[in-house]
Amino acid sequence: MSNDRKYIVITGSKAYFKSRLPAFDEDENVSIFLDLVKESDEKKNNGYRFDNYASVLIVFNDNYNGIVEQAHDRIGVLIEELSLDNSIVYIHNPPINLKEYLISVKENENCSIDYYSEEYLIDKNEEDFVENMRAISGNIIGQEQALKEITKSMWYLTKVERKKPYVVMLYGNSSLGKTEIVREIAEKFYAGKFFEKHLSMFKNNTYSDYFFGEKPNRKTLGFDLLERSSNLLFLDELDKCPEYFYSAFYTLFDSELFKDASYEVSTTGMFIILTSNYLDKKEMMDNLGLPIYYRIDKFIPFNDFDSDTIYHLVLKEIDDRVDEYTSLLTSDDIYETVSPLISAQGENARTIKQKVQQVIEEMLFLKIEKDFDN
Repeated sequence: MSNDRKYIVITGSKAYFKSRLPAFDEDENVSIFLDLVKESDEKKNNGYRFDNYASVLIVFNDNYNGIVEQAHDRIGVLIEELSLDNSIVYIHNPPINLKEYLISVKENENCSIDYYSEEYLIDKNEEDFVENMRAISGNIIGQEQALKEITKSMWYLTKVERKKPYVVMLYGNSSLGKTEIVREIAEKFYAGKFFEKHLSMFKNNTYSDYFFGEKPNRKTLGFDLLERSSNLLFLDELDKCPEYFYSAFYTLFDSELFKDASYEVSTTGMFIILTSNYLDKKEMMDNLGLPIYYRIDKFIPFNDFDSDTIYHLVLKEIDDRVDEYTSLLTSDDIYETVSPLISAQGENARTIKQKVQQVIEEMLFLKIEKDFDN
């Protein structure tokens, strides 16, 4: 039987995949792969012959998670079984075995295969750079040296065409601005888009399927990376991730291609920002191990806040919330009440936020407390 299908393979986010799909005519037999799989299975189980072959077949990437594990070994053949010989097949982020199948049919059949990949952009406009970094600096208080190092890194990334990922570790105590600076970089240089994973969520070995792709019908790190909409990756709290998973990061940090058992992903141009609560490089060496440590390009410390920074953060927190209380309290009254609760050292953004919240609640309650006492 001949194979005259036209395969269109599209790599990138769901939004990008959908943007590559044309407007279909009403008389075209357009079908979703997973829907046909379910229909075919139901008919076979009930003793009926399947004959609803698609002239246009759309294979979304989440369709791979909807079929049984055994079906992944023959997913290319399954696509053929559900579509006409001259159909058009749109494939989103194919797993490795489907990519290999497409290569084999291209060599032996009369089909055609077109490939499209999403481009991940970074703002490299020199005229924007100073304004962008000035805006970031205005929103991150008390981390001048860290901001200077981030500025060097961003200038580097806007000047070069780097193949392997550029990996930066932001380290220091909690709530000093590490996460905030990632969001600022995303907003100013990556159109507000970034890929984010909180590594503290992966507590034990039960998550090995995600990191290593051992189950082809489940989401994996490779699956998620293919679906990303930005080349900015934020991996939060590396220090909370079990050491068992570190090997998954070796090739992610140090190669132009990340590959697990199910998917392979180009890592060209990725900017990977890690965070941790380690306090110095020696602590990182001892806890992360040298294979990870030496795959990180740059280490940027975030310092504990001094008294002047704490003062300005308190004022900023009060000012940022002015819309909440503007007709009920004054900023000066809130500051006067909260200042005795604020220490000159050891405060961070989270403790300051909590104390300002506590004071606002108490001051508001004072206005009606006597009604409860009577």
